[in-house]
Amino acid sequence: MSAPDSTQTTFYTTAELAREAGVTRRTVMHYAELKLLTPDLTTASGRTLYGPYSLRLLRDLMDLRALGMPLDEARDMVILRRATHDLEGNRRRDWNREDVPLADGQLQALQTRLRAMHDAYERQADNLARLDRWLTKRFIGDGEAMSDKS
Repeated sequence: MSAPDSTQTTFYTTAELAREAGVTRRTVMHYAELKLLTPDLTTASGRTLYGPYSLRLLRDLMDLRALGMPLDEARDMVILRRATHDLEGNRRRDWNREDVPLADGQLQALQTRLRAMHDAYERQADNLARLDRWLTKRFIGDGEAMSDKS
């Protein structure tokens, strides 16, 4: 990783960002082409660099996509978070509504999607806990699998 300026912010190249996030370089490039992930700095030679918050955003994008969020809504999520956080990922205290280049309808759609995802997550967490309890009762006793009596 390189630090091209004196602010001590660490920047990642495309390959470094991909490696840190556990994805391919092509994935980072594809997300950049789709404007899901935007470089924080471009050097005089045209090399794109990403700040620390880009790593978190990339990981979040991968999670949101895995949970079924459409690309346009994932892009809106990144736009919203970029408008309200700095390069390090700290929430900006000075942001206001005009800093967010999304229409109210887009923000409402995003909130609706997030609430639906959250509700589904809670249902699945409950289901997983029940399954775990059942499996624990069925197969864990004195440390050995109990006989199948069903």
